[in-house]
Amino acid sequence: MISRRKYDPLGIVIGTDEGLLHVEPGRAPVVAVPGYRFTRVDFQDGLGLAAAPGDGVWVFAGKRWERGWVGDPKSVSVTTAGEMYIGSADGKLHRSTDKGATWETIDGVQNVIKLNRFLPPAGVTPFVASAGEVTDGLVISIVGGGCWHTRDGGSSWLRRADGLDPKVHRVWVHPERRDRLYASTQSGIFRSEDEGYTWVQSIGGLDRSWGGTIAVLPGTPDSLVYSAGRRGPGIEGAVFRSANGGVTWQRIMLEGDDEWERIPCVVRPFDWNDLVFVAAGTQLWASHDRGRNWLALQDGLPVANDITAAL
Repeated sequence: MISRRKYDPLGIVIGTDEGLLHVEPGRAPVVAVPGYRFTRVDFQDGLGLAAAPGDGVWVFAGKRWERGWVGDPKSVSVTTAGEMYIGSADGKLHRSTDKGATWETIDGVQNVIKLNRFLPPAGVTPFVASAGEVTDGLVISIVGGGCWHTRDGGSSWLRRADGLDPKVHRVWVHPERRDRLYASTQSGIFRSEDEGYTWVQSIGGLDRSWGGTIAVLPGTPDSLVYSAGRRGPGIEGAVFRSANGGVTWQRIMLEGDDEWERIPCVVRPFDWNDLVFVAAGTQLWASHDRGRNWLALQDGLPVANDITAAL
């Protein structure tokens, strides 16, 4: 399924150490923003964010990428409602409701961290790693602090982390069921069926635990594609597929390879149910059947730090 576009598709957007790339099958990659190291990217329905640590965040609002926020970002998220979020290295969460033209700081999140409402594991500096809409409000993940929920726009927050590893890397909201969440953590992947109140670890068939990125392909049951590393930060990576919502996992082989020095990145375009992309090593792959079969799209690319789809 694909909705009518209100923007010119960019292709697959890849954040690399060499810059921000656009990749379209059959065409040479385009360096959209050169000279910066991009570690996180996100895109929803014509709106995009790309984070370059220490150098700020670039915003795409329909025409081109422009630097729209100056600071030290750790994460970026774009919600289906068009709100944009930046998690910064100082533990703050910033929000824009006008396509990145202006930004406000959500003080409630900083209070959660500064007032020691949780005890982070030794050696972990907390920051907001992701933000997503749920049925009733907004859920964020805090590295070292688990999952938190607000119903009042960020003024107050409740922790939702029963059973969840506090060393959470990112949380994904199911595209059709806003009460179902998936989290990648330092100890693997977790699933919640109640907006994050309770979590169950899902590691059957996985041979490594350092959680990477997740593509959630809605269905009955859901299909998932997930990347994981044998050790942190994302070293000795592999890609796995689950055809039963994460109950069991099978390792994916891509043209004879099933392990890479750096953890691969996976993404599902925001309004497709069967399409998923994987950036592994120097190659970009696509599957049109929920991860069963794979087609090589591009080779010779810089290694991806993160990918998103702007199709």
